Amino acid sequence: MEFTPLTIQQRDDFERHGFLVVRDALPATTVERLLTVADRLYEEGMRSDGINERGFWQMRNCLPADDAFLELVDWPTTVPLVAQLLNHNIQLITSHLVVRPPIPADSEPTHGRTGWHRDGGTASFDLGTAQPRMFIKVAYWLSDISEPGRGAIRLLAGSNDTKVPPPEGGPDEHEQFAMRCRPGDAVLFENRTLHAVGPNLSELTRKSVFFGYGYRWLRPMDYLSMPEELLQRCDPIRRQLLGSCTDVMGYQLPEADEVPLKEWLQEHTGINVDRRDEIPALKVAVER
Repeated sequence: MEFTPLTIQQRDDFERHGFLVVRDALPATTVERLLTVADRLYEEGMRSDGINERGFWQMRNCLPADDAFLELVDWPTTVPLVAQLLNHNIQLITSHLVVRPPIPADSEPTHGRTGWHRDGGTASFDLGTAQPRMFIKVAYWLSDISEPGRGAIRLLAGSNDTKVPPPEGGPDEHEQFAMRCRPGDAVLFENRTLHAVGPNLSELTRKSVFFGYGYRWLRPMDYLSMPEELLQRCDPIRRQLLGSCTDVMGYQLPEADEVPLKEWLQEHTGINVDRRDEIPALKVAVER
């Protein structure tokens, strides 16, 4: 995996706001390849399942569906940033293709919208305001959502402090929090950050791919294990990121060969990743 350093400004922004925008994270050729795959899967999904009750189509655990998604597992402009924000002991916990077509004029007020929420299933209920940062999602935008009314995600800056409540009103009322992104841009946001999705009132069909990375002691959201055939085609770091484990205790107390990302991170940052109190030294290491 290629290394992209996390700058001091990026770390500070993520700590303060709970999200980070990476412009041009994907080149145009990769966006086009992903769009081709997304369009094919969407067409197949519409024939078999159609739009869900919330007004969009999705494929959970999309990664095994095409090798174009596999290439994103260790994408160099984003995943190294995730490793530096969490640590080396991570794996993919979700891969999620989402297609949001234009909302019909006569639809219900909630159709095609997603209200304010934090990710993590029952974690908010189980842990309350003590909920820690457990995972980071990377949203890759395949469509142009730089204009209002295109179903952009809204992110509430500073709501990674779980004492911050959701804004009053639905996502329609908070266009000022919308992420203005173009195809190839990526947004990293953590599980505690409040987010919502506004209505797609345009003629554009909005397409995006979400990859989530969490600590290996978390259960994945949308798969039990990746296909063995897929794992066999991957290098050690990809196998780690895809949840491969050779020992029953490997997720809780991993040995070095279970987490090759550990040596990789230490090599590229020059810090002792076994010492939690040295993690802030990343701020200095990346600026050298």
